Amino acid sequence: MANTLMAVGTVVTAVGQIQAGKGLKTAADYNASIMDRNAKVAVTEAEQIGRVAGWDAQDNEKEFKILNDRSVMAFGKNGWMTGSGTPLKRQMANVIEFQRDMEVTRYNTKVKQNEKMEVATNMRLSASLKRYEGRAQLKAARTQAMGTLLTGFGKMAQSSGSQAA
Repeated sequence: MANTLMAVGTVVTAVGQIQAGKGLKTAADYNASIMDRNAKVAVTEAEQIGRVAGWDAQDNEKEFKILNDRSVMAFGKNGWMTGSGTPLKRQMANVIEFQRDMEVTRYNTKVKQNEKMEVATNMRLSASLKRYEGRAQLKAARTQAMGTLLTGFGKMAQSSGSQAA
């Protein structure tokens, strides 16, 4: 009777260890799926940053054209020849400054997009790591369960052998 109880206890312990390992793997897979979702969100945010920057650039170009046209009209109204001399130099300086500002804006947009893409990459890597950890925990639980079974049945065999002698 004692050996039967020992065998049942050993099996129950082993089954519990395997179930715990499966639970850890399920939790790791769930956490990985959340990280995958967060990676997709970060990619979407990076794309959105690019779209918004494109719209802003179009708006800025329209606004610059309006302001530049006004300055040309102001020079003309004051009797200046707008196609030469100071008015032309002022227009060229404005265009160069505007182009420089647009380049800085494009660069900053790319930096922000790259930051979001890096977040997405890190999330995907973390998700892969979580999945690996879950598989490792399940494997460890199965190994531990096997050890429990071998130890329990070894003790039973030893106990049976000492009772027979």
